[in-house]
Amino acid sequence: MDVRSGHPRGVVDAKYKAEKPAGFPQADLYQLLAYCTALELPVGHLVYAKGSGETERRHVIRGKGVEIVQHVLDLAQTPDGLLRQTRRIAAAVADGQDPSLAPAK
Repeated sequence: MDVRSGHPRGVVDAKYKAEKPAGFPQADLYQLLAYCTALELPVGHLVYAKGSGETERRHVIRGKGVEIVQHVLDLAQTPDGLLRQTRRIAAAVADGQDPSLAPAK
């Protein structure tokens, strides 16, 4: 939350499920789009546990001016590694984007 304006600075939807072989469910993307629209935010972040090899991606919603960034947490790493990855996601939320992510296909 931006202290001066009272407007949220970011939105994160963390899913306690691994992504599936076919990728992330479309319903999760639509849900986050609804959050971004309601909060008037240009970027939203979706976080999953790492599953069958899906990578982090961006989805630009044409005509809406919204970008959804999908993050994948590798829960098998050490606690220090998990903290580093969580801090990177938090920085991406604070900055509004993460240039290291590949665009969605």
